[in-house]
Amino acid sequence: MENLEVDVDALRRGADELTQAKEEVRQAFEAFQAGLGSYAQAFGGDEIGMLVGVAHQACVDALTECLSTNVAELESYADGLHGMAENYRSVEEDVTTSFRSILGSLGG
Repeated sequence: MENLEVDVDALRRGADELTQAKEEVRQAFEAFQAGLGSYAQAFGGDEIGMLVGVAHQACVDALTECLSTNVAELESYADGLHGMAENYRSVEEDVTTSFRSILGSLGG
């Protein structure tokens, strides 16, 4: 069985990078949503314009759902990595404390 070595600092860095990526996606999404306002009446009021408008809105709704889900998932992954790093750090500290206690009991 091979040793398992966990780089807690790398886990934290990865979580921070995911948090940063989430923020970048969120900002791009907000900019996209702000830009959509200029297209509200771009398709005209005739039947073809109405159909194009409906199709456009369906695409916007699908993209909005997709990006919203991606932002939430990135946040969840980052939180999970932070939690994992804290758990590993806590286990390391507990093991160190236990071995020091045993060593002290043995007179070392």
